[in-house]
Parts: sequence; C-alpha cells; structure tokens
Amino acid sequence: MFGLFKRGKPELVPDEPIELKVAIEIGRPPDEVYALLDWGDERNQLRARGNRVRQEGSDPDVYRLWYDRAPDLNFIMTVTEAVPGRAYAFLADIVPPVGRRLGSHESYTIEPTEAEACRVTFVNTIRHIPGMTQDELSDEIGKSTLAAANGLTNLRLQAELGVAAVENFEREMKQR
Repeated sequence: MFGLFKRGKPELVPDEPIELKVAIEIGRPPDEVYALLDWGDERNQLRARGNRVRQEGSDPDVYRLWYDRAPDLNFIMTVTEAVPGRAYAFLADIVPPVGRRLGSHESYTIEPTEAEACRVTFVNTIRHIPGMTQDELSDEIGKSTLAAANGLTNLRLQAELGVAAVENFEREMKQR
C-alpha cells in the first residue's frame, strides 16, 4: 500500500534534435536582409551592434563570434549554405557548452514578397545533451522558441529601423 505514493524515475526522452520553424515579413529587399545574416559581411546584424566576429577558416567558411551579452563564451559558426539574397545557414557551436544545449543548425530562407520586402523563414535544429527528461526538454523548447521569435524580431527591427530600434527592444525585454 505504501508503494502507491512512491515516485518513479522520470522517463527520459529520446536523444534527438528538436526543430523550430518561425517566419516573419520584413519590409526590406532580400539582398539587404541577407547582408544582416552573412557572418562575412560588415553589415551583419551582430557586427553592426558592436559584437566582434573573426573569420577562422574557409571551405567551409568558419567564423568566431564574441557576443557582448555572453562575454565568457565564444560561438563558432560554420557556414553550410550561402546563396546571396536567398538562403543562409550555419552550424552554431557554443564554446564552452552551456546548460543543456550543445549546438544548433540555423537556416534562413529569404523569399521576395514585393519589390522592397521579403519573408524570412528560420528553421533551427537544436542538439541537446543526452538523458533529458520531458520537463527538461519542454523547458528547452520554451526557451528556444522565445529566442527564435526575439531573434527574428531583432532582424526585422534592424532591417527596417536600424540598430537603435533593436537596442530599445532589448532594453524593454530586460525590464519585463
């Protein structure tokens, strides 16, 4: 009878990547939006906001990002697809790894919708440490979904209104 109230071990979820897909309309031409995504372009959105990016290799292109919001970490970006004005994708690895996330594959598809606008579809395939419970996975999905939505919002704001608009948005998000 007393065994009825015992908690069992939490069931672990399979060690498989999760995939998130988000899209947004941006009121700028595809080539301008592409430049904000391209790690090798000085107009890259994170470079333009004062973060340091250095090319570490070629064939494939590999970039290292020093992100001011995470000064103790490096981000290694290995480009897997680069079609100017149409598609940009890269593997993103965090050094050293943080929390449950091991890395991800970020893919952006840019489709013109009008002469001066486009639709950006972002697919993020995220790898995590093995042995997570369903609750841990749900937590990771929630964090990653919010990060993807905020990332595309930042992209849109920077493309349409500039760096100051992103800085204002990020300040407002911190206050919440």
